[in-house]
Amino acid sequence: MVLFFLTSQLAQSQVQGIVFDKNSKEPIPYVNILVKTLDKQLLDYTSTDTFGKFIINLPIEHDKLIIETSIISHLETSKEIVVAEYNNSTKKLIFNLKERLTELEEVYVEGVKKPITIKKDTTVYSINQFKDGTERVVEDLLKKLPGITVTESGIIKFKGKQVVRLLLDGDNLFDANYTIGSRNINSDIIESVEAIEDYNINPLLKGVKSSEDVAMNLILKEGKVDVSGDAEVGLGVKDKTYLKANLISVSKKLKGFGTFSHNNIGENDSPFNFVSNSLDISALKEADSRTTNLINNNGFNSSLPDSRTRVNNNFFGSLNSLYKINNKVSFRVNYNLFKDRLKREEKLSELYNFDDTQLNIASQYNTSRKPTLHNLSYESIYHINNKSLLTVTGKFENKKIKENSFGFNNDQNFSTTSKSKDVFFISDAEYTFKVTNKSVLQLASSFSTNKIPQNLNSIVASEQNFQDINLKKTAFNFQSNYFVKQKDTEYGISLGYNYETNSFISSLEGIVSNTEVLGNNLIYTISKPYINLSYNLQVNRWQFLADIKNKLVNVKLKERGLDNNSNAFAFNPSLTLKYYINKNAHYYINYDLSNQTPEISNIYSGLILRDFRTLTNNDFKFNLFNNHTYTLGYRINDFYNLFQFNLFGKYDFSKYAYVNKFNISEAIDFNTSIVDVTNNENYYFGIDLEKYIHFLRSTINFNSSYSINKYQNILNDSELRTNKSKTLFSKFQIRTGFKSVLNFENQVSVRNNVFDNLSGSSNAFTSLQNDFKTKIVKENFQFIFNTQYFKPDLSNNVSGDLFLDASIYYKPNKSKIQYCLKANNLLNNKIYQNINTSDFSTSIFQHNLQERFFLLSIQFKY
Repeated sequence: MVLFFLTSQLAQSQVQGIVFDKNSKEPIPYVNILVKTLDKQLLDYTSTDTFGKFIINLPIEHDKLIIETSIISHLETSKEIVVAEYNNSTKKLIFNLKERLTELEEVYVEGVKKPITIKKDTTVYSINQFKDGTERVVEDLLKKLPGITVTESGIIKFKGKQVVRLLLDGDNLFDANYTIGSRNINSDIIESVEAIEDYNINPLLKGVKSSEDVAMNLILKEGKVDVSGDAEVGLGVKDKTYLKANLISVSKKLKGFGTFSHNNIGENDSPFNFVSNSLDISALKEADSRTTNLINNNGFNSSLPDSRTRVNNNFFGSLNSLYKINNKVSFRVNYNLFKDRLKREEKLSELYNFDDTQLNIASQYNTSRKPTLHNLSYESIYHINNKSLLTVTGKFENKKIKENSFGFNNDQNFSTTSKSKDVFFISDAEYTFKVTNKSVLQLASSFSTNKIPQNLNSIVASEQNFQDINLKKTAFNFQSNYFVKQKDTEYGISLGYNYETNSFISSLEGIVSNTEVLGNNLIYTISKPYINLSYNLQVNRWQFLADIKNKLVNVKLKERGLDNNSNAFAFNPSLTLKYYINKNAHYYINYDLSNQTPEISNIYSGLILRDFRTLTNNDFKFNLFNNHTYTLGYRINDFYNLFQFNLFGKYDFSKYAYVNKFNISEAIDFNTSIVDVTNNENYYFGIDLEKYIHFLRSTINFNSSYSINKYQNILNDSELRTNKSKTLFSKFQIRTGFKSVLNFENQVSVRNNVFDNLSGSSNAFTSLQNDFKTKIVKENFQFIFNTQYFKPDLSNNVSGDLFLDASIYYKPNKSKIQYCLKANNLLNNKIYQNINTSDFSTSIFQHNLQERFFLLSIQFKY
């Protein structure tokens, strides 16, 4: 019986196997393995282990059996086997299962998503809650988000703080000139927007050094922008043209954005502005490294938006690329090309009120300005390891401006031709080492050079004058920083040395003067060893911040063979105290003392001809220019209730300042800047309010400020005159966001200026501007109507100006093509007239406008 039992046990076959997922090729655990006869009778069963393997015995009385799998996540599979083939065999049975997909009936779940969420230092906007379908580019979208404002020059602000970077999925593609992205990237590819506070450009400083900087991060829709773009082509009456093309590429290693545009309809999609001559964002950051432009530094004056006054023929191209070589090394390069041809026609009638006389000056002139700019910047980042970072950045810019002007000045004809070249280069290197998790050491160096050669040829009546100028500035800076964070305290120390040299050579031909020098030849050198201290303490509801900059300033001025050396100690403290009522509201008080060295534009003593009738020079003596600033305010940033409020007052006082001495005649203006002890004071009060009212689906903004400015000047050999200017500015805006066909936006602005002199004379004017926009979105059509009304002086008989614009967009269903008909300045206002006042003059100023045009364009996405 024992022999029979052992024989029966050995007479069974055994099968081994493994079960895989057919798609992922991963083993599947806990699959039921069933042994069945050919007529489906169950004989035995087991299951796979955690590695998808199984072993099961096979009864030998059956020649053939069925091995079947069973699990709810995958489809059943079976195999017919011959039992004899598995007797004493290592043969394995392999199953590849298909995943079970069950189709359910459609279920629709609707939820209310928060329009804004806050995650530590990051505010996330769900942009669909604020869009109305009329957004074209990112800038249009940002203007509709609470807490974000965009200036006419393209600067983005969040909670009143200027945004320093516009990131693309967390990467710095555009650097400081982010308007290239905000004005050209299509808003349709954006999933959400993040505002990042306490932003450090250097990631190793995060958690060690607090920052007041803000970055804006654009989150792209997945799968939408591997390689995509859009293009628009437009033609209109009176030879109006519009061309624009964008291309964006996003991959794991490469991000790229390119844009090209050309138009003569007054638009500007670049960061560079030669109408009002406002600096682009990167140039503002580099102001301390640049020298002065003395001739082509005056923009076309107007109170209207640039888009109405810009009569242009513009070309702009930009290529931006960020390449991540590996996890440690990345390289970014940006190249911009800008060209334009601007035209301006102006008339000016000025009435000057002197102590006992009046003077009338009338002028009329036509101007053509041709700027050309090449701009190349780069950045290389090397993450040496988790604690070390090396960054190298640089920029090269070549800018040329040619300008021709001709006309009449009090019935005397004139013509001027000017040429200016601006060559700028800067290179920065920064090494950062994280000593501990709460301390960082930095070494940084910077070198820059800026050359501006320029000349002006002026002919008035039969007299010809020629002005030639060469300016150059070279600067070097080395700095070491050490930052530490300990619980509620942060502190830092910076040691450095700054050296800069300025040269100014000029000659003026055609003017005869027995009292004034007609040329300049000076070298102005400043060396500054310095030590800066920073301290940040937060205890309970109180926060104290101190930033103290100490410089030992050595100034050498060499002019026409005469040397003048000066030494001074510059103490520049900035102290801030905040008290937090809760996490959304706080009081703040601030004191700043600024001691600055004079710029080279206020040092030269020889005459400079700035235009056909303006001569300037300086009566200079060295002194540090100190300015005391006191600020007191109360701020609320409540994003849960979409409410922002800021109430503040500011007082400025300067002991030393520049006093302008004006000598004005019918033929020429002679302006001298004098350094003197002054009584310059400024009082400034402001209130900013923003509130989203949900049941009205509307956002309201109210901004108002009132300032009193006391200053001195000298007019036509008068005594020192003390003046006071008072300015009241108020702006109210309401913007709807209905989920319906109709939305509108209205903004009204009022400005009142009063100029008083202690002698009793006074000038005043009040201007009004109202902008109204209506947007209708219905099915495949969008209708946008815009009206603007300007009244330069409510107390004057000069009539106001009304502008009407309209745009109609049509996009067929499921089409990548969109059609647009744009009509600008429908009432065809050709001239705008404005009134300006000062403490000694009243002027009536008029200029030409971008005239009425109709433009039909086609936009397509690819």
